[in-house]
Amino acid sequence: MGFDLNAFLGRTSELRTWKGRLPSAVVCELGGDLGLVPVTGQLFQELRARLGEEEANRLDAALGARTYPSASQQEEARRWGAEASAGAPVAYLSVGEFGDQGYEEATLWSGGREVLSRVRIGAVLAHLRDQAGLDLGNQPIDLERHRGEDAAEKWAAAAIAQSLAGAENG
Repeated sequence: MGFDLNAFLGRTSELRTWKGRLPSAVVCELGGDLGLVPVTGQLFQELRARLGEEEANRLDAALGARTYPSASQQEEARRWGAEASAGAPVAYLSVGEFGDQGYEEATLWSGGREVLSRVRIGAVLAHLRDQAGLDLGNQPIDLERHRGEDAAEKWAAAAIAQSLAGAENG
């Protein structure tokens, strides 16, 4: 079974503020201050609406070949990362594995500008810890906890279920 995850990383408390602008954003706690917002199909739709249908179609048509994420989805993530990082650093990561092939790439924004581009996730985590002062917790960060081509959807579903269970017990 393959593994494919596109997500934003950042300070959990900052990520929670996204809900007002991106209603489908679900924050998953990774440890310490670090959280993850999986980029689900619904979240890509919300980002696409912010980009605009005409601009999204133009970007996708210019590329010619279909890719995932598409050219418009990459631009949507880039613009949101820059905007969302005005208050605190935020990173966008794309990680996956299919058979013997794997990939891992991340971009980090801080203060509205790109600080790290096309780096490994470890470099982003080091920056968040050392430069931004985030507590990453003392447990290893397992981005592959929910495997499959729909890993983002699984992350979101698990976080929603955990939230509902906490509400019932609280």
